[in-house]
Amino acid sequence: MAKIRGVLDRVERELSPRRLRDLSVQRLSYFVSMLRKSGASEITIAGHVAHIKAALTWAVEQKMLPARPTMPKIQRAKKSNGRPMKGRPITAEEFDRMLGAVSAEVGEEAAAQWQHYLQGLWASGLRLGESLDLWWDREDRLFPVFPRGGRPMLRVPGELEKGHADRLLPIAPEFALMLVQVPEAQRVGPVFKLDGRVGRLAANEVSKTISRIGKAAGVRVYVSPKDPGKVKYASAHDLRRAFGERWAARLMPAHLKELMRHEPIETTLRFYVGTDA
Repeated sequence: MAKIRGVLDRVERELSPRRLRDLSVQRLSYFVSMLRKSGASEITIAGHVAHIKAALTWAVEQKMLPARPTMPKIQRAKKSNGRPMKGRPITAEEFDRMLGAVSAEVGEEAAAQWQHYLQGLWASGLRLGESLDLWWDREDRLFPVFPRGGRPMLRVPGELEKGHADRLLPIAPEFALMLVQVPEAQRVGPVFKLDGRVGRLAANEVSKTISRIGKAAGVRVYVSPKDPGKVKYASAHDLRRAFGERWAARLMPAHLKELMRHEPIETTLRFYVGTDA
């Protein structure tokens, strides 16, 4: 929802449409050209166009527009010989520095739950949204299952899947051990309890806090070659990248795809296979 709001707010800012019909193919093409001038990648532009297309298609279904305008064509993104990532996998030493910086950033009282959360991201490879949607006792959300005589697994309900089918997915042994060590009496509510002043923290607040911890630890994952002052510090996704890199050395691509929960195997091959001679 935040992404969609951001896209549509930018459309209003750049194009100032007074009516839906003002979003003609010419104006949308101009919008795409403005995105390119601002330095947006073709993948980012394609994401913006997809959200606009979905909104206008809905508008046609609701009889707000007679027809949806033709969407601008997106240039094919150039392939890079390097790793097409905005960040990079962080090292174990850098992760230890992040754990050490937690108390100074979130305070002593909240330090334990944040360190536990970071360790969970490091061991599980969960995306930030997945980690916050992981519950012990809600079958309408992601939740771990403990088969008798088997290893813990992750159940993803069909309501959250494009294929509308429940799925059981493997969990890395390190993360399974973290889960098993929690006493059964405490397996209630969200697996990761990150409390704010009023209830659980929202995903954007969690993301910002992790980035602040990465900055406090001095873990730089990207420095712009054109502007050395433009620095990206470690984020939640860089912990996932580190997880993928560790397991890429231990699994065949098809198994790594399942562990990373990638939709197409091309994503696995692109980012995690053949990256280390």
